[in-house]
Amino acid sequence: MIRANISELRNGLSAYLRSVRRGESVLILDRDVPIARLTPVEEAVDLREERTDYVLEEESREVQDEARVARLVAAGVLSRPRRGGDIRAIVRGWDPLPGAGLVEALLEMRREDREKGYR
Repeated sequence: MIRANISELRNGLSAYLRSVRRGESVLILDRDVPIARLTPVEEAVDLREERTDYVLEEESREVQDEARVARLVAAGVLSRPRRGGDIRAIVRGWDPLPGAGLVEALLEMRREDREKGYR
């Protein structure tokens, strides 16, 4: 799935629409928060009628990962890489236990590293 913020979409709408015509989807972000998705018309019909739950779950998971990253960036816990890389890989599949927080887990890891003599 292609990702584009609003200004990128506005400046390159024709190119993004060509991608959609080729069958790709475009996830639209507002300040790194997913707000919409452009999909080919046939795919939109398929989503309602024929697509399997697995495919829907994968797309939903990608949007959820992006939203989770946006929240962590906004909270100052993560920063987006300046060059390439998929920051979503950090949070992909991370389901904290109830009551467990990422910051607490990171602080615990740091404490353990210091006790072992690591930086």
